[in-house]
Amino acid sequence: MSEEIEGAAEEFERSKNWLRNELRALAAVVAPGVDPVVEERIQERRTTRGAMGRQFSVALTVAGASRAAAASDAMAAAGWCPFDAGARPGGLSLKARRDGFEAGLFSRPVGGPVLWGEAPTVWFHDRWIRPPRAATPQATAPGYRLCRMCDGWGTCGECGGLGFVDGRRCAECGLGMDCSHCGGSGQERLGS
Repeated sequence: MSEEIEGAAEEFERSKNWLRNELRALAAVVAPGVDPVVEERIQERRTTRGAMGRQFSVALTVAGASRAAAASDAMAAAGWCPFDAGARPGGLSLKARRDGFEAGLFSRPVGGPVLWGEAPTVWFHDRWIRPPRAATPQATAPGYRLCRMCDGWGTCGECGGLGFVDGRRCAECGLGMDCSHCGGSGQERLGS
């Protein structure tokens, strides 16, 4: 695996905190005095070339009486640029962007409106470099030989340890990334 991009972890934390604070401020306008129910998610992102990143998203449900219509004005005042707004069968729907972030609100007939936000993906590794060989012919344990499935690499033979093949989750390791035969050791018992 490649070295972690300098400052990526700090940038990810900054973007998470910024988005949380923005949505909490909007929730205070939409439903003053209501403590929102918060659901956060971190999704791993990978490219076919092996870049690895994370994307943070959050949803705040504000039950009870709300002023969902005030969200549009509050978002505009905070610098958000609306790109999709209008009525939908369940109520109001609003989407806006700001500095690579996306946020919005949708009303629901039951349960109150939901404010949601998605931060841009923060890339932690810009490319995949296969890890060093787990075992070599000169350094196998007594009674063992190099794994015939991975030739001592210890990584999945199908994806090379990336976890993806052509942008899809590897069918062989399912993101386990280790060789399914030797479990990542690069060795197998003689006579196996």
